[in-house]
Amino acid sequence: MHNIRFSVAFSAALCGLILTAPAHAASAWAGAWGYAPADSGAGDAEQPAGTYRYRVRLTQAGDALQLTFSNAEGAVPLAVSTVSVASPSGAAGTDVAAASIHGMSFSGKPGFALAKGQTLLSDPLVAPFRVGQDLIVSVTFATPTRPGQTNLGLEMAFAPVGTSPVFTPIKVRPYLSLVSVRTPRAPCNIVAFGDSITDGFLSASPQTRGWPGRLAERLATLPPAQRCGVVNMGISGNRVLKPGRSTSALDRFWRDVASVPSVTHVIFLEGINDIGNGAEQGPDALTADQLIQGYRQFVARAHALGIKVIGGTMTPALHAGYMSPAKERTRQAVNTAIRGGTIFDGVVDFEAAVRNPAAPADLRPEFDPGDHLHPNDAGLRAMGDAVNLSLLR
Repeated sequence: MHNIRFSVAFSAALCGLILTAPAHAASAWAGAWGYAPADSGAGDAEQPAGTYRYRVRLTQAGDALQLTFSNAEGAVPLAVSTVSVASPSGAAGTDVAAASIHGMSFSGKPGFALAKGQTLLSDPLVAPFRVGQDLIVSVTFATPTRPGQTNLGLEMAFAPVGTSPVFTPIKVRPYLSLVSVRTPRAPCNIVAFGDSITDGFLSASPQTRGWPGRLAERLATLPPAQRCGVVNMGISGNRVLKPGRSTSALDRFWRDVASVPSVTHVIFLEGINDIGNGAEQGPDALTADQLIQGYRQFVARAHALGIKVIGGTMTPALHAGYMSPAKERTRQAVNTAIRGGTIFDGVVDFEAAVRNPAAPADLRPEFDPGDHLHPNDAGLRAMGDAVNLSLLR
């Protein structure tokens, strides 16, 4: 893109012309919503061809919008005939206001084919968009699909029932992976990166999606010049060092962080799945030093691109099904290293926000849904409130 602009300016200079900069010359694209791709395979249910609706909430305002579709871990190629964006309507929130429908195009065409492993950007849609605005993205698939399933309990897609015009919620990860807006450059654009606790497990709202959504709500109350977008790239079951659900955090950095336009900060909360799924002893046992080294590798990738990484302490989980006293000691050792300030560019003490003062290895009773691992909606809200906004300046 820079080469194209240079060529146009250079040609104009040769012709003695003076070019007037477009009105949005001081603007840049920035991430406003995200949903990281995760694996889909033989165990995931095939969905029939037809129109599916995804509801998204923008965390950044702008004068144009662009969609990213990803089949990065898809099981089958995709064929999409049309995509549109509209405002939601109706009590169920799955209907669209007819007057608000805007068709999207892809290299000038209404549809596209997306092979396994590929990602595709839409053409920009020029229109005003505001912070906190909900949009319905309608995608008509010409062929059956096999999207990755989600255990989040979040109804991220609305699928048609046969030929009925009524849409019913389904729990699948959307092929829509990123929504970007064109906006005056914000002081920061944040990628929330982690596992199920970041992804939004047990969150009451599929739009808010856990602590990153609460953080976005807080940022939305700031003056426009101080607002920052929040892009949630959590994946339930993800690990730092090894593939779990999706590829490892280290490998997916380039796909789910570096690809987000104008990203300035990452809030990183991951590692409990590495510890919980690791062996108790022997050569396959995970040590604190190994996980800390993984953190440093992630930070090195980010620093190479000028991105700051804020590390989050892992939340209590002693009595979760895959934990043990030995694994809890590893978690505590890693958290101590995070608080030491030598790994990340800043620290959010998520553990302190949700731990039980009477039993620090456990969640507060009012934040524990019963699995002793995932904070409930109240706990996720407390985590979002624990982020010191001065870290993002």
